[in-house]
Amino acid sequence: MAIRVYFLSLLLFVAGCASWSTDPALEALPAASHPEDAKLLPKSAADPIEPLNRGFFAVDTVLFNYALGPAWSGYNKVVPEKARKGIKHFTTNLGYPIRLTANILQGEWSNAGKETKRFLINTTVGVLGFSDPATDKYKIVLPEEDLGQALGRWGWDESTYLHLPVLGASSPRDVIGLAGGIYINPSSWVYGAGAALKFNSKSFDAKTTRRLLDTEFDPYALNKLYYSRTRAIEIANAKPLMVGEDTPQTQTLMADFFRPQNEDFGDDAEQINVQPKGFRKPLPASVWMQGGPAPVAFIIPGLGGHRLGARIMALAELAYLEGYHVVCFSNNLNWEFIQAAPAGYLPGYLDDDLKYLRQVHAAISSKIGDRAAGTSAVMGFSMGGWYTLNLAATAPPNAYSHALAINPPLDLNKGLDVLDGLLRQPAKLQDLEAIKESALIKLLMFLQSPPKDGSVLPFSDNEASYVIGLTYRFTLAQTIMASLEIKPSAIAHEKVGALGWRDYYSKIVAPALAKRNIQEDALIESGNLRVREASLATKTHLKVVLTGNDFLLTKEDLAWFRERFPGERTIFTETGGHMGQLWKPEIRDAMRAAIRFKKANPTAE
Repeated sequence: MAIRVYFLSLLLFVAGCASWSTDPALEALPAASHPEDAKLLPKSAADPIEPLNRGFFAVDTVLFNYALGPAWSGYNKVVPEKARKGIKHFTTNLGYPIRLTANILQGEWSNAGKETKRFLINTTVGVLGFSDPATDKYKIVLPEEDLGQALGRWGWDESTYLHLPVLGASSPRDVIGLAGGIYINPSSWVYGAGAALKFNSKSFDAKTTRRLLDTEFDPYALNKLYYSRTRAIEIANAKPLMVGEDTPQTQTLMADFFRPQNEDFGDDAEQINVQPKGFRKPLPASVWMQGGPAPVAFIIPGLGGHRLGARIMALAELAYLEGYHVVCFSNNLNWEFIQAAPAGYLPGYLDDDLKYLRQVHAAISSKIGDRAAGTSAVMGFSMGGWYTLNLAATAPPNAYSHALAINPPLDLNKGLDVLDGLLRQPAKLQDLEAIKESALIKLLMFLQSPPKDGSVLPFSDNEASYVIGLTYRFTLAQTIMASLEIKPSAIAHEKVGALGWRDYYSKIVAPALAKRNIQEDALIESGNLRVREASLATKTHLKVVLTGNDFLLTKEDLAWFRERFPGERTIFTETGGHMGQLWKPEIRDAMRAAIRFKKANPTAE
């Protein structure tokens, strides 16, 4: 007993010491031009023992990487999905006493009745709950309730964040609720049954967990935020505002449906690592290789995008289906690229960005070696499309056989200002908090069960603007923290999150360039594609994908592109906002046709 008390005291002491330590990089961070932006960011639960929680999260990461992850992967391969779903339905049905009790304790009599109907239908018609006819046939939706929510409704609505090994994100309130539920959950009455059923249920989350750990700069913070907002919404029984508008911003949300048509396409990628001269460590790249020699297509993600993002893999799939070896590495502003790049690298100055892109392309081409045949192609969307145009414009003649820029901005500086403006759009409205909450509810509902039919919950223009602006603000925070080597913490996220894109360029990148005798005017000029006009005109292999209502383009910007990429050099749609049209089959087909090359020995696809 004394040893356990000593060990716990030691952990708390270490946590306390870690929380008291200061981060010089964070202390040197410039002040935000719009400190009020901090109020626009969603709040996580209070985390006074953050260092200890992060330690437990690190333990869980190791467990997932070396034990649970491989175990779930093997389990998913051996046990058919239909069988796993049946067991999951059975587990859910078995939890009826907990949900019924939670509903009764909250006075949710209607939900208690629905819960009982569901239990009776699924236990009988659904054969002990191994199927869910209550949902599939009778459309009785499961009211998600637990004892932790009941405690929250009784007044314990604010609870300290707690991450427990294996159990994951939680709080003292939810731990007590979980402990109470053990006594009324039938699965706990048989030794090992609860753990086995939980293992099966969690097998459906293994890919999501893997992606979180692989793609996020600070997966702990995102996991905490997701838990905090989800629990707050569940306890309040909050409902979204069912107001829908058809605007460029709401159309942009449809970009989430641009995903690989083959759900296993991402799993088919190989990972290679290259370390060009001057890079601090190897940079990972995802590669899809054809069976024989083929040209290489380099895919450039959008602003701060990771190589494993759904949209970038959808673009990679199109190139692969056209017969290319496909290569994708993370965007220059993504933490993975920054941490591998030369020391002191601050992404955003085009000359540096292009230099390192070319070095990586050369290193990958060298690694692929004789398996590459013909001239390479390059394609990217959003900022990746902007990089594509700049690469093609500054490359030697015939460096690329095809180049496709999808929804690129014309002036990067103005485009980034627009992203800051989207976040701030609802800031002065009286119902700001209602808009934020409604937008987050819809976003969480989408993340939990993304629709597959091209339909989304109705978003208002303010909600959609907030979600888009917030997404890119999170991207900026990762860029700044990775570039300046700021240690992730709640305090760091709060301070860095208040900085806008204009702050990053004017207060972080520009002063660093000044030390190299590069003036801010040069930084601003490099962000404008108009300076490449003459060279772009000579690159007839260049094609662009545009929409008539992309909020990153003014009417003059759009006219500039249409004049310089006439006829078949532009794939154009009137609507779609920013990339919201890419999921449509006719746009997919048009993009494939734009990068199609003549094969020496054409074969059926």
